[in-house]
Amino acid sequence: MTSTTSTVRRVAGAIAAVGLLASCGSDGSADDEAADDGASSESATTDEPAGTAVGAETDTTSPAGTAGGTASAGSASGDAPKLAIVYSAEWFDGSWGEAAYDGANALEEEGVVSEIALSENVQPGAEAERAMRSYAEDGFSPIIAHSFDFGDDVKKVAADFPDTIFVYAGGFGDVEGNVGDYEQPFYQASYLEGILAAGATEEGDVAGAAGFEIPACYSMYEAFLAGAREVRPETEGSFVAVGDWYDVQLAKEAAIGQADGGATMFVGCGQAPTFGQIEAANDLGGVSTGYVGDMGDVGESVLSSFVWNLDTVFAQMVETVRSGSSAAEYYGVGLADGGLEVVIDDPEAVSDEAMALYDQRLSEIQDGSFEVPFVPERG
Repeated sequence: MTSTTSTVRRVAGAIAAVGLLASCGSDGSADDEAADDGASSESATTDEPAGTAVGAETDTTSPAGTAGGTASAGSASGDAPKLAIVYSAEWFDGSWGEAAYDGANALEEEGVVSEIALSENVQPGAEAERAMRSYAEDGFSPIIAHSFDFGDDVKKVAADFPDTIFVYAGGFGDVEGNVGDYEQPFYQASYLEGILAAGATEEGDVAGAAGFEIPACYSMYEAFLAGAREVRPETEGSFVAVGDWYDVQLAKEAAIGQADGGATMFVGCGQAPTFGQIEAANDLGGVSTGYVGDMGDVGESVLSSFVWNLDTVFAQMVETVRSGSSAAEYYGVGLADGGLEVVIDDPEAVSDEAMALYDQRLSEIQDGSFEVPFVPERG
């Protein structure tokens, strides 16, 4: 296994996440079409009200509808910012949730923040508002809502705390006053993965899948296809929005249909759509890709994955707070600056020619001489 950086962050729990409810939304409805959630968990939980910070050693069972949380003091000075995150699923999903959990803990370990509070299973609506309001009253800033479907809740609470920075994972630059957003430039890594996939298969097309057809996901598919066409110009592709972020079996059935149509390279956006594609590729052949975490242990078809280093993004939010500003921003760190990294789980499967092209394009992205095409919607 190789990586674009010297340190590879292996994401625990990926195997356990396969076949479980996992993904990018709170209930799979169209209103939640850009939200990102997870499934299985080993994090500490609490029977205190949602949004309450508890000690990291706490390990009790939360009643239904309450948030599990962890909080601990780091080595930073007492006047360093305190960071809080609310999330609508469980942390240890091997992907989206775990990236946030790891990112926050990395900032605490580095002394960038004085305290972190992490609440999982916080549902959008009144529960999310209560949790974020509690954190704001306790002096946490920034307060991060790690899902698209927290947007309305964030804006409602932020209006009552104008000096606190609130940020949610909208992914489309929704910024006003003390409410910020953070991007998901996954298409940059997906382009490189397309090169690898075409270099590891002799023929076949690209199968893309997501819960819903949103820019962050559709751009991943288009970038992957463009990368594959650098190796095999005749490559075609299909993109399927399965209508659900959680249903692995539904995604697998869609992937099987794409395989019947000639697909041998699979790229997914959202945990459940990705896991469904991986399972289909494991059964039928071809290569698949991991999403927001190294999923190489999920199945032998996984050729590569991309890892989202959210500590780099969260650090930008913390810097806003440290500067004394109450104006949030559109935060984000791309592949060139270490926000993303590609992990190659089976480099021996990739042709020498494709690997050389991968190395060339990676170098060009990093030095700014090549810009990955961003296609957010169908032309």
